[in-house]
Order: sequence, then structure tokens, then C-alpha cells
Amino acid sequence: MKSKAIYLLLFLIPLTSCFSEKCNCPVDEEIIEENIQAFKEIEESSWTEIGLEDYKSFNRDTYRLIIFPTWMNSEISEYRMENGWGKPKISVSRYKRIELTKNNKLKKVGEAKEFVISEDEWAEFEKLVTEKCFWTMSVRSKQMYLDGTGWILEAKKGIENNCSNRNYHIVSRVTDSPSYFELCDKFLKLASSSKKEQDSLLYKS
Repeated sequence: MKSKAIYLLLFLIPLTSCFSEKCNCPVDEEIIEENIQAFKEIEESSWTEIGLEDYKSFNRDTYRLIIFPTWMNSEISEYRMENGWGKPKISVSRYKRIELTKNNKLKKVGEAKEFVISEDEWAEFEKLVTEKCFWTMSVRSKQMYLDGTGWILEAKKGIENNCSNRNYHIVSRVTDSPSYFELCDKFLKLASSSKKEQDSLLYKS
């Protein structure tokens, strides 16, 4: 049995919705309701169950990208971009599963690598987040999958977003979401990588 955190990770995914007049994203009431239910389930779980830091402990404006292949011997990648004290930075951590059959617990492999980015690069990424309506994308994927790679992007901010009226959002996709993967690719390029490169490494693992 996988833990609740793994269940959410694999079955978390596009939306268009909006609660504020200042938000330029279209509204989808059905997705709004789906997201509300998804967040209730997320609140009952925690990334700490599998060995990752929970978003509730983030004390800066943070984006986190987790690349989570489903095959057992693969490596899980965590990219975290933070801004709040000093210059914005990205840290990159790798994990391996240490419990392959029960709860898929993870253990960090080596030391995290850090990249300092500029305020302009941070602002450019935030602009793309807004343009792609990330804060109003649906949380949970309708696509069930047993094989492949989950791409999970989280955002935690100090103030509520004017589209979602929340300061935290999470989205997961496997395939067929160009706008979402454009965001992931932009994130990776700030850390001297790219989605194409990551896909290539995953296929080789």
C-alpha cells in the first residue's frame, strides 16, 4: 500500500478558474469545486510521510518541482526555488526509495546543489506563472497511470493569490499539458537543465 502522500502525488493534475476581478484567467466552477476537495485531501497528508519537506514549513516565497518516476529503481528529483532573504536561489536534491514495497520512503542522495538566480529571472518566472494561469490549474489529474513520470509543481507565497484566494497551490501532470510543461521547462532552465534533458535521463534510468 502506498502512503497517502504517494497517492496524492500520482493522482494529483489543467484548469481555468478565477475568484478575483483582478485575475485575467477564465472561470471554471467545476474545477473550482474539484480543487477545493483536492485540497481537503492534501491537508490530511504530508510529504514528510515519504521523506520530503512539507510545504507548510516553507518560510519564504517558494516554488518546488518534483519529478517522480513510477518505476522502483529510478531517482526522484526535487528542485526548489526560493526568494525572501538575500538573492533568489534554486536548490536541487536527489532521492532514492529505501522502502520499495511498502510506503515508498525516500532518502536523499548526496548534498543538495544550489544556484543563485537574479531578481529579474525570478520576476520573469513569476510572470510566466501568471500568464499560464498556474494558480487556477486543476490540482487533480483525471488521467490514471501506472507507468511514467509525475511532474509536480508547488507554489507557496506569503500573500494569497488574487485568482485562487490561496497562498498555496499544487499541480501534477504526466502528459498532454503544454502550458504546464512550459512552466516546468522554464524552472529547469534556471537550474541549468531542461525538460528535454530530464526526459532523456529518465528514459536511460
